[in-house]
Amino acid sequence: AVRLFPNWVVRHVREPSLHTAEWLKRPVLQFLVSPKMNKIEIAEYLRKLYGIPVTKVHTANYIGDTKANPKNPMRRIKQSDFKKAYVYLYDEEGAQRPRYHEVEAQLTPEALASWPAKPGLSARELRGKSNKMKAQSGAAD
Repeated sequence: AVRLFPNWVVRHVREPSLHTAEWLKRPVLQFLVSPKMNKIEIAEYLRKLYGIPVTKVHTANYIGDTKANPKNPMRRIKQSDFKKAYVYLYDEEGAQRPRYHEVEAQLTPEALASWPAKPGLSARELRGKSNKMKAQSGAAD
């Protein structure tokens, strides 16, 4: 028999101070997890146990603080190490957005029509076209 998950404690941070960019239009949850868990295990844990629609997981390892021992001032107590997991969920459209979705907006027909450079033309070809247009406009005058 294979144990699906060992004795891991995953604690949800209710009000994290996340400063995500405005273009990131998907919710992010923060969890405190065991330092031994990797990103794949965190995603599977949250999907299987809680049914959370995880698309991506970022992690950050932290070393536990040392504090003064109230019983013996000469000794210090070290708190346990922990890992923070930032879990990205599906966005409002239902799927994971590409990292640079601004590129998609630039490839729309309206954006391409408004931009002077067309995809597929090199700078040399564009210069040649502009020189021909200048010559034609100069000949027409």
